[in-house]
Amino acid sequence: MLNHQQIKNQFESLTTLQAIQKQAYQMLVQGLAKTEFSMREWGILVYLEQHGQATASELADAFMVTRTLISRNTWRLIQDNLIQSQVNPNDRRVVWLSLTVNGQERVQEGVRQVQENLKTFNQSHDLEKLTKQVETLSQQLAKIN
Repeated sequence: MLNHQQIKNQFESLTTLQAIQKQAYQMLVQGLAKTEFSMREWGILVYLEQHGQATASELADAFMVTRTLISRNTWRLIQDNLIQSQVNPNDRRVVWLSLTVNGQERVQEGVRQVQENLKTFNQSHDLEKLTKQVETLSQQLAKIN
């Protein structure tokens, strides 16, 4: 059983980890500011770029949202010719989603845009803050172990 100090150390680590996650998320949102993609749309494009193809159900599970919400996001991406759907000939209930050539190009452009936006963002302060948070987390985890 954990003693009071061990539990306190674990909560401190969790709090620090949440701060790191929030900071990284804010940096990504800032980086996506000029790409015209929502966070979820960007996530879908990157997921498909990394995995090749996926079903709407797989995407819903990966993003922990409903299939209806994923369908709404993927519909816009299909309309913009960034992803395409293909019915599985062996099981017509299964529809695979994958990037189009245009989608692949836009993902690469998006990556470059995010990198460029992060350069103009108040990056030095935020990266310094993020680095300190990671160091703090490392020290806190050392206390737990």
